[in-house]
Amino acid sequence: MEYYEVPAHISNYTKGRRQHIKYIVVHYTANDGDTARNNGNYFSQPNRNASAHYFVDENEIIQSVKDTDTAWHCGAKSYKHPKCRNDNSVGIEMCSEKDDKGQYYINQATQNRTIRLIKVLMKQYNIPVENVLRHYDVTGKLCPEPFVRNQVQWLDFKKMLNEQKEGGADMIYNYMDENMPVWAKPTIQKLIDKGALKGNEKGELMLTDVMLRIFVANDRMGCYDK
Repeated sequence: MEYYEVPAHISNYTKGRRQHIKYIVVHYTANDGDTARNNGNYFSQPNRNASAHYFVDENEIIQSVKDTDTAWHCGAKSYKHPKCRNDNSVGIEMCSEKDDKGQYYINQATQNRTIRLIKVLMKQYNIPVENVLRHYDVTGKLCPEPFVRNQVQWLDFKKMLNEQKEGGADMIYNYMDENMPVWAKPTIQKLIDKGALKGNEKGELMLTDVMLRIFVANDRMGCYDK
């Protein structure tokens, strides 16, 4: 799965976090046929007054704000959810389209790509499926509108988070060997040296391709240089 960085302008998010990541909040862009890259480019400009960590379309994922920083994606004057806030969540925006009746929908390829990303984040931050929320669940905003209008779509989406990816399991990298991509090895070695990656009782790292890309992206932004 391809993964690219288009960093948001510093005026659109808060550096650092005041809390650990405990929630994942799913949004939609409320546009008709936009792309993840379009959104990344938009939020790379100053004074947008909002942001998300990731934008997803049917072809790619763009990381706009790194996980260690606070995106402005679910702030409000009042909340439905008692605990989920910008400070302790990752925000994911799915690109949307309109049908011939003018109703928004999220195509299945975009949903599938989003599900794969969420699975990686759930594993990385030990987030249970019940902590994967709609923006609607946090603030009451009708977002993602197709998943609020049709509750069954949302239930199906969450059900897929508990299922194995169709077509077989993702490639798993357990060791620093010839199977691991060359571009990922320096970052993984750095994390091992820092004690951040230790593997299971057998020493298996259990890293997916998406996890490698996220680690490398964060490394390039200096997240592991402290």
